Amino acid sequence: MKTNLFASIPTAALTGVLGASLLFAPGCKAQPTATKSAAPPNILVLVADDQSRDYLGCYGNRSMHTPNLDALAAEGMRFNRGYVTASQCSPSRSSIFAGRTSHAIGTSRLHADLPVEVPTIVEPLKSKGYFTGMYRKNHLGDEFLKRLDFYGNTKESFTTFFDRLPQGRPFFLWVGFLDPHRNGAANYDHIKGKVANPHDPAKVLVPPFLPDTPAMREDIALHCDAISRMDGECGNILKLLRERGLADNTIVVFFGDNGMPYPRAKATCYEAGINVPLIIRWPGKAKPGSVTDELVSTLDLSATWLEAAGLPPLRLTEGRSLVKLLTGQPHEPRKYIFAERNWHDTWDPTRAIVSDRYSLICNYRPEVSYRGTLDHESAPPWGIMDAERQAGRLRPELESLFHSPRPPVEFYDLQNDPNQFKNLAADAAVAAEREAMLLALDQWMRDSNDFLPPPATFPQIKSAEKITLPGQLDGPLPRR
Repeated sequence: MKTNLFASIPTAALTGVLGASLLFAPGCKAQPTATKSAAPPNILVLVADDQSRDYLGCYGNRSMHTPNLDALAAEGMRFNRGYVTASQCSPSRSSIFAGRTSHAIGTSRLHADLPVEVPTIVEPLKSKGYFTGMYRKNHLGDEFLKRLDFYGNTKESFTTFFDRLPQGRPFFLWVGFLDPHRNGAANYDHIKGKVANPHDPAKVLVPPFLPDTPAMREDIALHCDAISRMDGECGNILKLLRERGLADNTIVVFFGDNGMPYPRAKATCYEAGINVPLIIRWPGKAKPGSVTDELVSTLDLSATWLEAAGLPPLRLTEGRSLVKLLTGQPHEPRKYIFAERNWHDTWDPTRAIVSDRYSLICNYRPEVSYRGTLDHESAPPWGIMDAERQAGRLRPELESLFHSPRPPVEFYDLQNDPNQFKNLAADAAVAAEREAMLLALDQWMRDSNDFLPPPATFPQIKSAEKITLPGQLDGPLPRR
């Protein structure tokens, strides 16, 4: 099934492309090495900070200026349904390195450091001879950086890592861009005048869950400019690979760590918060210009990298290697994706499960209306929406989305309602699908030792009229 965050992007446009240790499971046998080459592949990871899926040209957004990432997609595989495990940056990133969901490794809270006792892909890669490094945004703690061979801050040139790369050794390099994240003032003033080809506010795509006003368009245009700046830096790194003769044996992965920094996107479990761009180029392995609609989690990246390096998966990993998918071999697709949201300067615990067609979200504080993060509430989009509301121009469906208590359970048909406006939780026609996904979510929460109570065991959950989760307060809390 092809889904689309923004109804304004034609589905047809989206389907086209532009052009050994104890870290391993006891008794676990190494999966077949992904390459017959004597040298294991290098791994370059490019991470956008706060970007939803549809803000790249290769995903059908014709207003975007992203030539380098569009070219990368044309040279590799583009994933239409790549999902993060958490709609917040540090929980999302830590889960990738550990191959486990953030609440299972103690990193569900924003800014929580990755515990030193949690195994990551860094250790086995180093045991294989990989030179490991990271640039810029870390967000996993200073102790984590000690695991790496190299760290470069925002002032360090990208050439430094390659200058220090020992001859003959493969590398793993993670580049955490600061774009397109908003700055400390919760706006995009820092990007004005910083790109050669700025986006035209009249042409940018405005998600249907935001009011389409000139002010909103100006803000989104700056968001797009930040993406363009990041795209340019991606181009610089990819050029370095070619100049150093490393491109042909390097797996390049690009993805967003969570959705765009706008209401109903980042720090939510809606599609705009967890469905991110994901592109993988693997010369000689992944077919150029290929596209997949399979459900994929960023948890799967660690298992993929380890198999490509000829190593077994991490012990307790929840991820599945994508090597067979990338190389066109028979494999069993994922049935579900799971995601979460916890503390992000506001407490709004949420759990979600996504299938090929449906999305189910459990709100553990339904008595509270939609909560943005504190930095979002001081950012221009909130002010724009408040101004529209006070003037009586805010669309009724947006008034309901942002200023009413939320249902404990939300259930959406992504095929017919990609923007998730019509909650079908009480619709008898989809009761069987809702029940199956609720039980699967319950089992995942139990298996991963979630600190929240699994929902499916509560008797009220069966009611089609009123679904209640535990932990509700006696009365509603107003928005600040």
